[in-house]
Amino acid sequence: MKKLRYFYILSTTADVLLMFFANRYWTNRSEAEEFIRPSPNATLFNSEHGYSEPNSETLSSSYFWSKLLHYYNLVMKGSATSDEETDEENDLFEDPELENRRREWKIHSSPIPLELKHRQYARKKLIRDLCDSNSFNGKWQTIDDIPNWELANLLVDDRHGIIYCYVPKVACTEWKRIMIVLSESLKVNGVPYRDPSDIPVELIHGNSTRYLKRYNRTVMKHKLQQYKKFMFVREPFIRLISAYRDKFQKENEQYYQQYGIPILKRIGKIPNPPASVKEALAAGIAPSFSNFIQYLLSLPADRYDLLDEHWRQTAHLCHPCQIHYDFIGKMETMEEDAAHLLRMLRVDNIVQFPKIKSSITDENWIKTWFPTITADSRRKLFKLFETDYKLFGYQDPEYLLRP
Repeated sequence: MKKLRYFYILSTTADVLLMFFANRYWTNRSEAEEFIRPSPNATLFNSEHGYSEPNSETLSSSYFWSKLLHYYNLVMKGSATSDEETDEENDLFEDPELENRRREWKIHSSPIPLELKHRQYARKKLIRDLCDSNSFNGKWQTIDDIPNWELANLLVDDRHGIIYCYVPKVACTEWKRIMIVLSESLKVNGVPYRDPSDIPVELIHGNSTRYLKRYNRTVMKHKLQQYKKFMFVREPFIRLISAYRDKFQKENEQYYQQYGIPILKRIGKIPNPPASVKEALAAGIAPSFSNFIQYLLSLPADRYDLLDEHWRQTAHLCHPCQIHYDFIGKMETMEEDAAHLLRMLRVDNIVQFPKIKSSITDENWIKTWFPTITADSRRKLFKLFETDYKLFGYQDPEYLLRP
């Protein structure tokens, strides 16, 4: 049996070498390797037009090598993971408990598409380049400078070595559900939840998740260095509209008491607003979107700590200049990004991200809500969220900023 296996390995090696020399005859291997493994100085991103596509010759060569590496790993190692993917994930398994998670891994018959890898490379490179040249987060220059309350949105899964920075109104409820299942931090009758959709919504946003800020600084920094970190972002103005709709157009008593009544009194000039949100909605005098925007603009620009997390800038929730995220997802590409992320984290056989229904496009949202906002207020609002637009590669809404 061993002789047969050795013969099989030798024949496979011969096939690989034959493919290698055939490819070198037609293409330059160095170009292919450079494309698959971009150097820190490689330029895939163009600040004006987004990341640039490789030429067809390079793409063909890189595609050959990705397939070759995939075939080699599948036959020789029993895994379809390329060396590049393995290098990204090796640092997760210094802990014996994390090492045991390998048994949960799902073996794929095809590599992660190059387009998705390029997308991540471009997003992370944009953030890295901007953070290296600008001080986006004001006085918080390093992770040591950030107080614990500023890290309140980072959730931890110690079982799989994952840290997630949740951004409200960017599918964070679904991602929190997934983190609860992975970390087994919430149980019913002593049994951890296995299906994220089974977790009651009232249990999602409480103490059922583990927060990074609760660890001491030494442990916290170790986890930030060793664990895989991810976050999801959304077009800033669209996220703002979503937050307003959720907190002020629905019967949310907490937000009505904390924000609605003060906004109605100070911005809406209503001295005696209804005592409850139910009465306010019935009377049709809940805070308008224009009232909400004026409230945001009335706050000191440098006091982002006064902003509720649902409309605080993403850069001030997740600190991408101080925390080097391994994955940056977007609401606009959620389906592809979610599948890519779960596969990269080696948990796609445990959980799947649900499909998100959207009844209205982002473009229609802006056209519907922003005509009530003056041009001057739009420009001021953009300055408030400009960091998010720049860091996460969203185009400036120029048609909203014109006089």
